[in-house]
Order: sequence, then structure tokens, then C-alpha cells
Amino acid sequence: MNELWLAIEAELAQMPVGQPRPGILSRLATPDAGQRLRVGVEWPSKARVLIFTAHADALPPRSVWPECRGLQLSLDSQAGGAATLIVRLREARSQDVFSVLAADLAQRAIGGSEQEAARRVLTALGRWQRFLAAAARSLSDEARRGLWGELWALETLLLPTLGPDAAALAWRGPSGAPQDFQHQGCAVEVKTRAARSPAIVRINGEQQLHSDPWEHLFVVHLAVDEQEGAGETLPQRVARLRSAIAGTSGAELLEDGLADAGWLDVESEKHATRGFVLRTREAFRVHDDFPRLTPTMLPAGTGSLAYDLSLDAAARFSCRLEALTDALQPIP
Repeated sequence: MNELWLAIEAELAQMPVGQPRPGILSRLATPDAGQRLRVGVEWPSKARVLIFTAHADALPPRSVWPECRGLQLSLDSQAGGAATLIVRLREARSQDVFSVLAADLAQRAIGGSEQEAARRVLTALGRWQRFLAAAARSLSDEARRGLWGELWALETLLLPTLGPDAAALAWRGPSGAPQDFQHQGCAVEVKTRAARSPAIVRINGEQQLHSDPWEHLFVVHLAVDEQEGAGETLPQRVARLRSAIAGTSGAELLEDGLADAGWLDVESEKHATRGFVLRTREAFRVHDDFPRLTPTMLPAGTGSLAYDLSLDAAARFSCRLEALTDALQPIP
């Protein structure tokens, strides 16, 4: 995509002074049949833009458009009911990110009806809103390890048990839920630690191991070795899970979860050499006097605490992983 913008900018630079008139010089984003997205350069501001064209009736109301930090969305209505959604880049320093966004939107603009394409484009822009809000941060080593563990649980435990749609819907941790997975009366929290570290995991908040309102509450513990050039990388795990859910309603939910978790495709190369080797996987059923702090144990006016849980202290609550999957989908 960047090559297209560079070619347009070079063409504008060679034009005589005073030309072209104010407007946008654009080209199709890709040569694919049915492509509805164009990349362009606005003149004389020289701002890079993306242009999605459809009939006005195909575009949802402005009130449901995402508010995109770093991007400006506007609508240009034309004669005959045609309309153009214009996405402008606010800051030139984000041009590399804008190129990745353009490639993503170009693929989503192909195929189906104009209404379907418009929905896909605006949904992707909403996801990119979270991307741009998180652009200043990058996945830390701990966050990368934690995300790998959650995706392992999603693919290994929930996907075969619930199917793609329900499994992806159950992934609630990235959106701020106390537990990583919630499905009907069952909640699952996944803790992934470096195998070389002490057998201790961090519990984030007094709600995380609070049984109410769950009939079943589990902690899944994964211990992994991280190695350069060995094991499974986070990009490999993401790609395989995307492939497993592709073509289902769960695919969009998965992308939302990845975006909320801080996963950025543009950073795949950064995470492509460090792999994970799973050493330990075990589950604990949280009930009765499981070692934990819950809201009912705290003095009035206190909360939002974090504490360490010794897995040795929880050993007698260990259970088979099959007990977890049975609880996720109980036999009628």
C-alpha cells in the first residue's frame, strides 16, 4: 500500500504549480475484482486518505461509526445516492501503521453486498481504534506469555468443547471481565508462568476467584519455557487459531479479543523468534476453603487488591482438565 501512496505523491510533485485543483488523487487499493477501497492523497494538504465508496443506503448511521483516535472519518454524499466514506490520517508519523490498516480494509472491502462490505470495514475500523489507542504500548514479556496461555486454553479446551462461536464469545478477559473465560455457569481463569519461576501466580482483584455467581470456577495453570528459535511462537498460535475459526461468527469475536488483549499484527515479526514449550498444565477447582481473598472477606471500603497465590497451597484442589470441559458443557 505504501508504494501506491508514494506513486501518487510523486505524480503530484511533478505537476505544474497550481495543479491539480483541491481534491483527492486516488487509485484502487488492489486489482481484485469488486474492490471498493481506494487509497489517495488529499491536495493541497498532502494528507493520506482511504476512500470506501458505496450507495448511501449501504452505510450505517453516523452514530454507530467508531471514534478513531489518530484517524478522521467523514462522509461525502454525491448525486444519485452514491456516498464516499473518507478516512484521513491525522499524523504523518503513523504512515507505516496506516499502510497496514489500508491492506486490512482492502481485503474486507471485497465481496458480498455493499451493506456487508460496509459493515466489515466499519467493524475493522472499530478494531483499529483500539489498535491506535494501544499504539504507544507493546506486549511485554509477561503479557505475551499470558496471551499465549489464554489462546492455548481457547484452542485446546474451549474450542473442541463449545464450538467456534460459543468459545470465542466466552473469551472475556481482554474486555475487562474478572476471569479469562465465562460461559453460562462456568468461569475459567488461566495463569501462565515461566517454568523456572517459583510456583506462584498473581491474582488480580478480589473478584477473580469469587465463586459468585458461578456454579463452577476453575484456575488453569500453565508453566512454559521460553526459548529463542524453539517452541511455538505467539504469531504461530494466533495464526492457527484464526485458521480453526475462519468462516464462522466466532472469527470476528476472536479479532475483537486479540485487539483488546493488545495483539498487533504489525508487531508479528517482533514476536516471531521467541517460542513457548509447555512443561506443565493443570487445573484447580475453586470452591470451599480454596486459598483466596473475596469481597466478603474484605473490610468495608477496601478493594482492587492483587495478591500472590501459592500453587502448593492449592494442590489439594487439583482436578483433571476433563472436569473443566465437562463443566463447560454438562451432559444433559
